[in-house]
Amino acid sequence: MKIPLIITATAYFYTTSVLANLVPVEQVIQQLNPIEQRIESSINRNQRLPKIIPQTSVAELKKQVSQPLQHLPEVVNIKINNQDNALVDVEVENGFRAIQRQWLLMANAEQLSALKQHDVTIIAVKNYSALGMSLVRFNVAENIDSKAQLIKTLNLTDPSLLDRNHIYQAQTSSTTLTDPAAYLPQPFCQHSTQIGIIDSAVNKQHRAFTDASIVSRRFLPDGLSSPALHGTAIAGLLVGKSNKLTPLLANAKLYSAEVFYRQSEFSQGATLFAIVEALDWLTQEQVKVINMSLTGPDNAILKTSIAAAIKQHSLIVAAAGNEGPAAQPLFPAAYQSVIAVSAIDNKNQLYRWSNNGDYIDFSALGVNVFTALGNGEFGKESGTSMAAPHVSAALSCLLIKHKNNKANALAALTSLAHDLGEQGKDSRFGYGAIYRPKSAL
Repeated sequence: MKIPLIITATAYFYTTSVLANLVPVEQVIQQLNPIEQRIESSINRNQRLPKIIPQTSVAELKKQVSQPLQHLPEVVNIKINNQDNALVDVEVENGFRAIQRQWLLMANAEQLSALKQHDVTIIAVKNYSALGMSLVRFNVAENIDSKAQLIKTLNLTDPSLLDRNHIYQAQTSSTTLTDPAAYLPQPFCQHSTQIGIIDSAVNKQHRAFTDASIVSRRFLPDGLSSPALHGTAIAGLLVGKSNKLTPLLANAKLYSAEVFYRQSEFSQGATLFAIVEALDWLTQEQVKVINMSLTGPDNAILKTSIAAAIKQHSLIVAAAGNEGPAAQPLFPAAYQSVIAVSAIDNKNQLYRWSNNGDYIDFSALGVNVFTALGNGEFGKESGTSMAAPHVSAALSCLLIKHKNNKANALAALTSLAHDLGEQGKDSRFGYGAIYRPKSAL
């Protein structure tokens, strides 16, 4: 994001106020000014859900979690009921993945008319009123299946209007069944909050969600269901409750946008098209904080969609990624307008697979995190996916406390961070770690 840029871009929408026991907003903003200019340009711009299984072995669960992209073959046919193809998931440039020869174009009527004159197959034309944009989804012939060739063929003057229908990955790396001694830390707050997740389905029959308020909507092709794995773990952190699990948010309404499909036994993917639809829905519902525990390539359509959601008063929190400290930046976390979160363990050591970079804003607990599992049990998960909800939850509470004043909420979040590593903001922990509070905010 980077924090001061969002403060700059949104402060005029709100009045000012700040917690008496926090660092004054003016002081925080002054400390952050050296990077304030970095965000302004970006802002302008019938598979059923798995049955609940009483007993599942660790080995079986390990088959269900994400693994690096190189574990997938070059072409993966995503089928409905093991028969008809719903999607063809392929490897593209730089080792990322996308729907085979499928592109998205932000087009007006004139551009749509011009597009129809070329060797393309238009799949859908859709207007996203909440985001203020229209998208054409289309397939192309193999000989023009590159951005450079399409820009030339379509005579586009603005390359940011076009990009592949890329696929984004869940960012949880391991699962361990566990039955820990009861440990019930505080939720971040008791306020009635709203929070959104763009993720896989949530197993709402899990006993952790007996009293939870969860509204779900799916954004997948007809007949293709979302596995209730990753999303259940994220929802478990945010709103799950048992005698051994305290939610990060005590009284939240969770909006669950289902975008992930099963790529294999080891990984889950979400198309850019589904992510855009999810962002539009959550924006329509006026959800103020959206958690995106997923990563993938830089994409012009994703960047524009996120900027549009932020202009409509949402804040986006994203997992930094589990590719390791030397990995290239992953998105959406690396966008200037997004709050990027790395993962630490309970000894404040950085998770060894956590991405590093100057785009990291905060860190949070993401190693051996106790939560609900998709199979109906409880266990521990690791990855930057597990860290991001802690920051999302804290921000949701601070927005309530500061009467939806984004500037003050973001400044308060920064003042809550415990500085780790190098003094000040750094490429591993950002401004520092966000811990569960000893008492509710």
